[in-house]
Amino acid sequence: MSGARPGIALLLASLAAKELKVRYKRSLLGFAWFLLKPVFNMVVFTVVFTRIIRFGGDIEHYPLFLLTGLLVWNFFSSSLTASTTSLLDNTRLIRSISFPRAVLPAASVAANAVHLLLALLVTEALLWGFGHAPSASLAALVPAVLLLMAMTTGISLALSVWNVYLRDVSQLVEVVLLAWFYASPVIYPLGTGLLPPGAEAVMRFNPVAGAFEIVHSAMYSGTWPPSWCWISLCTWTAVLLLAGFAAFRAAEPAVVKEL
Repeated sequence: MSGARPGIALLLASLAAKELKVRYKRSLLGFAWFLLKPVFNMVVFTVVFTRIIRFGGDIEHYPLFLLTGLLVWNFFSSSLTASTTSLLDNTRLIRSISFPRAVLPAASVAANAVHLLLALLVTEALLWGFGHAPSASLAALVPAVLLLMAMTTGISLALSVWNVYLRDVSQLVEVVLLAWFYASPVIYPLGTGLLPPGAEAVMRFNPVAGAFEIVHSAMYSGTWPPSWCWISLCTWTAVLLLAGFAAFRAAEPAVVKEL
């Protein structure tokens, strides 16, 4: 058992590296796309919410606030989209050799986590350049990102096996992610009076709300995140990770035959 864990870790790293290599094969900009996509979205949302709807004009350096949230959202949505089809995309590998199949959706999450860490480093430099000096609150990013990775892995495990039985799952994920995006504090902060108190209270039950508030507090505001963020993130991570593993373990034997 002790020898199996390093083997699984090596397999996970190998699959994540393979996914990154395949994704950027023959790409001129390569890894830069993970930062460029949120930057393009940041420009569009900034124009819409400061010039047309005039929603974000009251937030200082709104594009940078937006970018910190968009990077985390890009990691979350890209991980779920890629991992949903991970078992179907690796049918030949699953049929060829025996290995823990849960590594496949987990590798998609790990590959996107590499992107996220690189993009956060670049964004922190930008924030520093615009007067948001680094503070001790940045230490909150490490446990927050690890917890978000664990939560995303739990959801990914369940989606990957459900998609084998019902291919509509991958289409449904895209629709749900669009609604989930606007229900998450990506483009607006909580606790500032921008949202009605009733709506804000409901949004705090969003599983990813705590993660976004922690990243905004640690990077943009330079303050330690409030306790409700940690309680929410830890609770949802434990629930969704355990539920995802249970769903995967229950369906795995039948899924292998289905493939």
